[in-house]
Amino acid sequence: MRKKKVIKTPVNNQKQVNLKIAYRDTGYPVFRFDRIDKSGDFAFDTSKENFSHKDFLDKMIAYSNMTWFEIMRQTHDAGKSKHHYLSNPEKLSKQAKLRLKNLALEDMADSLFSFAFNNTLRIIGLVNGEDFHVLWYNANHEVYPSKKKHT
Repeated sequence: MRKKKVIKTPVNNQKQVNLKIAYRDTGYPVFRFDRIDKSGDFAFDTSKENFSHKDFLDKMIAYSNMTWFEIMRQTHDAGKSKHHYLSNPEKLSKQAKLRLKNLALEDMADSLFSFAFNNTLRIIGLVNGEDFHVLWYNANHEVYPSKKKHT
């Protein structure tokens, strides 16, 4: 479990908000849409041709019925890799780091979380307690690229 820490970050470039960043083992995720990035490389744009409304809603409903503990336990590659979270902010793509900087969120990189929807599609957001603030629609696994094994 991550240590709780408080970070002050600007919201709408006007006021400061304290965010407590931690996963609660027994709590259920609360999906919030107040920080959606509507421009940039990873814009959350529901009018995109590759945006599947049904898949998105079905997965969000499924994840909302799981505790953070259950979500964090999910693995792939026969249990060798975690399925969701971004473990090392240093491995973010250059575009993701630049976009975080443009949004004045670069200090929040360690609170980014990635929900896996399929092999490449990820929904990236910020975790604050039980809240998941949806930020990006990452259709091709470009925010946190992974190196394929044995290639």
